[in-house]
Amino acid sequence: MATPWQERYADKLISAADAISRIKPGDRVFIGSACGEPQELVRALVKGRDHLSDTELVQVLTLGVAPYADPRYATNFRANAFFVGNSLREAVNEARADYTPVFLSKVPQLLKARRIGIDVALIMVSPPDVHGFCSLGVAVDITKAGAQSARLLVAQVNEHMPRTLGDSAIHVRDIDYLVEHDEPLLEWPVVGESDEITRRVAGHISRIVPDGATLQLGIGRMPDAVLSMLHDKLDLGIHTEMFSDGVMKLAEAGVITGRRKTLHPGKIVGSFAAGSSRFFEWLDENPQVDMRPSDYTNDPRIICRHDNMVAINAAIQIDLTGQVVADSIGTWFYSGIGGHADFIRGAALAKNGKPIIALPSTAKTKDGVVSRIAATLTEGSGVTTTRGDSHYVVTEYGVAYLHGRNLRERAMALINIAHPDYRAELLHKAKQRRIVYSNQILPPTRFPYPAQHEMTMTLKDRSKVFLRPIRPDDEPMMKEMFYSFSERTRYLRFHGPMKALPHNRLQVFCNVDYDEEMALIGVVGQPGEEEVVAVGRYLLEHADNSAEVAFTVRDDWQNKGLGTALFNKLVEIARERGINLFRAEVLTENAPMLSVFHHSDCTVSTSTEGWIVSVTIDLTPISGPR
Repeated sequence: MATPWQERYADKLISAADAISRIKPGDRVFIGSACGEPQELVRALVKGRDHLSDTELVQVLTLGVAPYADPRYATNFRANAFFVGNSLREAVNEARADYTPVFLSKVPQLLKARRIGIDVALIMVSPPDVHGFCSLGVAVDITKAGAQSARLLVAQVNEHMPRTLGDSAIHVRDIDYLVEHDEPLLEWPVVGESDEITRRVAGHISRIVPDGATLQLGIGRMPDAVLSMLHDKLDLGIHTEMFSDGVMKLAEAGVITGRRKTLHPGKIVGSFAAGSSRFFEWLDENPQVDMRPSDYTNDPRIICRHDNMVAINAAIQIDLTGQVVADSIGTWFYSGIGGHADFIRGAALAKNGKPIIALPSTAKTKDGVVSRIAATLTEGSGVTTTRGDSHYVVTEYGVAYLHGRNLRERAMALINIAHPDYRAELLHKAKQRRIVYSNQILPPTRFPYPAQHEMTMTLKDRSKVFLRPIRPDDEPMMKEMFYSFSERTRYLRFHGPMKALPHNRLQVFCNVDYDEEMALIGVVGQPGEEEVVAVGRYLLEHADNSAEVAFTVRDDWQNKGLGTALFNKLVEIARERGINLFRAEVLTENAPMLSVFHHSDCTVSTSTEGWIVSVTIDLTPISGPR
């Protein structure tokens, strides 16, 4: 008759010191990850170091201190990290510890196949349930593979470890030794109010996230800021490597429901969780949460089965061709590959997937502030995402879409979202590399891109158009719009049969200083699938503080109120800047444009000579009904 698990449990109970004494010199020891780190066993490991030598300690990420990395213990321990965290960064870069660069989705197989053979695994689990199953709780990731492949498995049983559901269970019979020790889990600091730059990056990302999207995010300031801006979205889902308090808050608010997920609908699927004590309480026996190993969550073949997959990953540097560095600063190893490449590739393969690289435009270094968008990568940097895998890149200055774009278009898009202080230098270096036009210009940087004028308009037919100031990298879209015009639309806009709009002329249209000249475009479609359907501009005349105004709408978007919306926005901006008058030259047959002027809240006067109507528009608002 089989022995009840309760008796097996009692027979396996030993002290932490006794458990560590089972480790032999030369053993490779796996340590549980992040907030699931078995702290009592780690403390006992260091205390029992005298009988250990040449002990390799393998782990993904440590959140606590790593005393075994102290130079004093070099003959006892050597850490080998699959991801370089704060505790091991200095040791790795001083060659006192090792870093194994590998996709996190591939680590479990390395352990199971014993290409990295584990002799002893030190993990933390919840107390067993009535059936004798413990839970790996917040850290399933590669911990389950480490536990299953170890010759000797030691578990710290901690009542503070939440019992998570999914593929997170391990039975008492499969554990060799149990060490009961209750203590609070290590917590990942919850970021309070985000800084302005982070909020701006997050704001741009939120525009890209559609209702019903399935999200992958990391943990930290940027993911939390993104999540905080998604409260107006509907039925979001989660399939991710890691997640934190931000996911909990959106789930509690009813934003994250998973109803539209095409795989595991209704479930928040993750590999490890890191956050606050309240977050850990929320995870406990939560049927909405499904914890699984990294070789499942991070498998691009699984990720791509999620329609509308949005993967958001951070980066350290990107060059003008789209090569992304995420684990090193030059030769200095900073973090790791982790799940970055897994999710970028998986999201790219998904139906309507959106792989996003998010980064501030600058970084502070010991030598001063530098641009994270660089003409060439810093020597020694490793490419995490290839230029062929790059799609969306987001900084506080906007979104650059790279996939399917040539080198010239990529460079201009990235220069446009770089910090203004570095754009001229980047353009100069791009010309030296011969990846942009040799006569390419940029607008002067004395006036920043006026993001405050971005807005979404709802037209008469309920369609939505995004109005925003024009940018230098809009040249390809402006070219497409021009050549889509009918002969009549071109004639009405340019007062003649204009047949071509070459680069030399077109780039002048796209480079405005946002002071003496303002140009707005109407855009439809998500970034990467955008089309310009309208453009309007004014050019200041200093002599009488007036401005020449003109606008045009693509043929298939006419008669929807878009011209009126565009003109009214230009009037609003001009009034803010103290401009008194607009002037326009309009063909007599261009009744729609004349109608827009006459139906505005301005005083309009006209005079006609031949085929031209000269229009003067007093921008002082008319009081009372028209």
